[in-house]
Amino acid sequence: MKEDRIMTWVGVLAAIMGLLSFSVGKWIMGGIILLLSFGIFFTRGGGRFNDRSIYEKVIRTDMDIRELYEKLKDIETPLGKAWIAEHKGFSGDSIVFGPNSFKDCVVISRSGSKLDIKHITKIDNIIRDESDEYRFRDFINDTDIEVTPKRYAIFVSLKLASVMLIRHLQELIEKLDADRNTPIPSDLDFFKFYYHNSYEGWFKDEEGNDLLRVESTYNPFVARVLDADGNEMASVVPRASNGKGVVTDSAGYDMYADGEHFGEITRHKIKGLDAFTAKTEAGEFTIKSFPACLRANVSCNYTIEQDGELKAVIGGSPNILFDTVGRCQNDVVLSYDDDLMVLYAELEIFIMTLNKKFLK
Repeated sequence: MKEDRIMTWVGVLAAIMGLLSFSVGKWIMGGIILLLSFGIFFTRGGGRFNDRSIYEKVIRTDMDIRELYEKLKDIETPLGKAWIAEHKGFSGDSIVFGPNSFKDCVVISRSGSKLDIKHITKIDNIIRDESDEYRFRDFINDTDIEVTPKRYAIFVSLKLASVMLIRHLQELIEKLDADRNTPIPSDLDFFKFYYHNSYEGWFKDEEGNDLLRVESTYNPFVARVLDADGNEMASVVPRASNGKGVVTDSAGYDMYADGEHFGEITRHKIKGLDAFTAKTEAGEFTIKSFPACLRANVSCNYTIEQDGELKAVIGGSPNILFDTVGRCQNDVVLSYDDDLMVLYAELEIFIMTLNKKFLK
């Protein structure tokens, strides 16, 4: 929560400076500072702490750490199974998932009347027995390796997976707090990841194999998914635009698959954040944005859900510098249900195409 408070105060101070600039007639400077303040609060998510922070959640409960550990200890996660240690920022035992090769950990600790679920990479804050030291070996030193789209996609996918694990642990613990007999899943949040960069124009799998081609421009609006032979598999088409080619969101969008109408997309807001509803022949999907994942340098992030079940996560990076291909857009899709991979690709390229209007 310390980092969240610092960012909140930065936003507040920026807003005050902007208003002071207005008061002395410096309109342009004041406008710029207020836009900065708005950007800080927008990326934090606004609202309650649990809405603002993607790295930390709090739950008011009297559930003991050891009692909770007994419930969670056999769950398999992308960060491994839970184990017991201590964290320098909290008193008593903590439950730890991880670390992985990039030092990602999710730590559950008691803070007064609340449980705190937190993503950390500062592994020196974890106080552990010597018998657990084996967990802290073979880390990747990302300062000494060539940065490629594939390596960066691996890095981003693990950060996003940690964020999703926090969310789902929060949901599970809240259910356990209400009913100690809540069924415990055998695993949480295992995924496959795919990535796409604008330099190569391919959706690739974890091994770097080319799967799907994509085409994307904002004006004229093009968001298409193609097979390896260049045949269109899926696309999204805006229903209306103005004389300058700017898309009219209120008119909605049509989805096509194999040349046939497949569904429609409408844009709206959920708790003030960008969201879409896609009604398709495969069912209805809700696509919701969430605050920037700054530790992965991805700022265009969305979850894809069907009937409240997470199907995929999109992480968009509009301008990343790579050692191999220079600056380009590099996006990641975490898939929790591979039967819908073409749909995820279609939604990802559609959303990132919409955001190109902010990158001119």
